Amino acid sequence: MARGAVRNFETALGAIGVLALIVTGILITGWNPVPKVTDWWQKVASSTNKLSTPDTTWVERVGGQPSSAVVAGNAVVISMRGTIEARSLSNGAVLWQKEADWAGVAGDGSNAIAVVGRRGTGLEALDPASGAQRWKDGGVVGAWTYRDTVLTLACGGLSDCTLAARAPRDGAQMWKLTLPGIGRVLNGVNSDLLGTDVMADAYRDAIAAMPRAIPAMLGFPVEQKVQVVDTVNGKRLPEQTPTNTARVVVAGGRVLVSTATPKDGSCRYSLEGRDASTGKTLWKKDGYDLRTASGAGCEQRRDPAGADTVLVATRGDNREVFLSPRDGHELWAGAEGDVIVAADSQYGLVRTNGGKSLAVVGFERGGRLWEQPVPAKADVAVSRYAVLVRDSGEGKLLAYQPSDGKQLLEAKTSADVLGVGEHGLVIGRGRTIGYLPFA
Repeated sequence: MARGAVRNFETALGAIGVLALIVTGILITGWNPVPKVTDWWQKVASSTNKLSTPDTTWVERVGGQPSSAVVAGNAVVISMRGTIEARSLSNGAVLWQKEADWAGVAGDGSNAIAVVGRRGTGLEALDPASGAQRWKDGGVVGAWTYRDTVLTLACGGLSDCTLAARAPRDGAQMWKLTLPGIGRVLNGVNSDLLGTDVMADAYRDAIAAMPRAIPAMLGFPVEQKVQVVDTVNGKRLPEQTPTNTARVVVAGGRVLVSTATPKDGSCRYSLEGRDASTGKTLWKKDGYDLRTASGAGCEQRRDPAGADTVLVATRGDNREVFLSPRDGHELWAGAEGDVIVAADSQYGLVRTNGGKSLAVVGFERGGRLWEQPVPAKADVAVSRYAVLVRDSGEGKLLAYQPSDGKQLLEAKTSADVLGVGEHGLVIGRGRTIGYLPFA
């Protein structure tokens, strides 16, 4: 014990001696190592936080794991579990933060708002840039966020609830109606309704967080039935009743009934579009699979992929097509081997040439708009502002203008895309995020 104590004491004296020599040298020569150490640390930190090449305009660390980021004017609204915060689009500085049980973004341009919900206190609509309250409703338990409307759900008791349509900017009520028997099963933001499911090969959360135009009709799940709501006039239309083999959804202003019947070890499909007010069949097609059925009994458990104005289906000859839910006509039909991988209300993405090319289909003008070679394993997505292609093998992310294929961006990055804006992307790795502008 005594020898160990002496040895430790000698070691301490030696360290003190070395430190004294360093301090003496600094005093005599005037050499200051602190700036060089600081520069070295800043370079290390910068290298660690670097998200892409070319560089993002800013890199910041957020307090939680971000699920999505929506560009709203000059702000980026970031959703995390239990928190929502806004940052400056130009420099990443924190503009405001709020605790939230659920949150989203509605409106467009100067009318954009951040919707923040808390249990027991209802909904607040905040200015994205300042965090100032634009309007609130203390009775709201859920909301759906669109570019032109905020739908709010308020439930005073255990059964009936009130659905209201409000203007995003000031909360002005456009209409309201009662949804019977709905209870509180649709709490939170953008709960699943009975319509089309977002089809995105990659970046699903980022795409789904972007506000879209409100469909003319929506289908609400109410006690194993489909309550159809006319969002233009604010009216409840007749309920629809699905079965195990018949899936009922609402899209394109029609009630769609997809039927899958077991026969000879496979499923036989038929699809019809009905008038939501009268229930009259307006069109019907046999042999079109909306990919809603599974199992030996052809049980219908999934909503069809696509957008409100377009359905993704497989034809009887195994060719994949885009269908109009409005009248059932084919918006586009693929060649043998073509695979539809993503779609929104304006554009569809199709893998062609054995998966080696990506073709972009336009639904307004019709037909193939442009085509681009892509790696067979690349992830792709389409949004209002950009078609995204991520080549994980090369660590490369590319963005193209949807209408004509003009390249907007080529970057080396392993970061995820959290949000797509008109002029750039919000990307992130873990809790580190940044803004990557288009060229």
